[in-house]
Amino acid sequence: MEISQRVPSKLRRLRVFNVVVATLTYCVRNAGPLFVVAWFPCLLESASRLALEWLIFAWPPRMPAWLMANFYFDPPTWLTAFVVTPWEAMAWAFVLSYMSDRNSIRGVVTTPTSRLEWMRFELSSAVFLAAAIFSLVGLIEGLARFAQLQFLVAALRFFEMSNTELDRWAYIAVDIRVALIAMISALLFPIAGHVLRTGALDVVGIWRVMRGNRVRLIAISALLTMALMGLDRLVQPATSWIARLFANPIAWTLQAALMRYVVDFPFSMLWIVAWAVTVGIVLDALEGQSPSAERDRPAISAS
Repeated sequence: MEISQRVPSKLRRLRVFNVVVATLTYCVRNAGPLFVVAWFPCLLESASRLALEWLIFAWPPRMPAWLMANFYFDPPTWLTAFVVTPWEAMAWAFVLSYMSDRNSIRGVVTTPTSRLEWMRFELSSAVFLAAAIFSLVGLIEGLARFAQLQFLVAALRFFEMSNTELDRWAYIAVDIRVALIAMISALLFPIAGHVLRTGALDVVGIWRVMRGNRVRLIAISALLTMALMGLDRLVQPATSWIARLFANPIAWTLQAALMRYVVDFPFSMLWIVAWAVTVGIVLDALEGQSPSAERDRPAISAS
């Protein structure tokens, strides 16, 4: 599979569809090793979300009102944009290291008597810097959700619209928000990936590498988002049914929320890992890849 093609100007042109297919193929073929390197930070990410939900929805509520942000974040507090991102960045670091070197021991937890190959943990300057980039994306998405709601409220205030027209405008607003986040993610995630791979923040260098591919990166971001959202919708009836078996329809309960996160964990982890794999493939295609990485993943070399 050819993801990029060499052009006379020496720029490497990414092939949008091929990048997404290569991402999903790589995730399937390496599901076991990817799970081993990323499960613990992904578990911490889900646990952080559960803790935020408990602070918000348990009775009596423990989250101060000024920290709340209804409908704009999940869970509905702007702390979400900061609490979960270090664990996401940590998972990205381990996935990217594995893609570069299948024998990487980055983050492996060691004890006085043994090395726990199945558990990885790292809080470094690179992880925190990548987390800050993820937080910025999360804040922008929250602001976009706020703007989307205000747009619909203003439309209802100044125009008389039927339910059908309101639904149409709501879909348009969602499409605009998704396109905006796809653009922001496409431009910032490669920077975060480069930081995690090298430990250096080189915005100018990554921006130069992306020259000629920025629109393609946005298309890749949008296509990957649609693919993952489509998978979520495909399995949602089954996961919702399982979660409802333990849910209290009247009030939030920790048991029901815990079961919901347990059921959703594989798909939450897939979102994190798939994005990391995509960025790894893109950076390899644009910057050049190591010989070991070239052997272990779908063909990503330029030709």
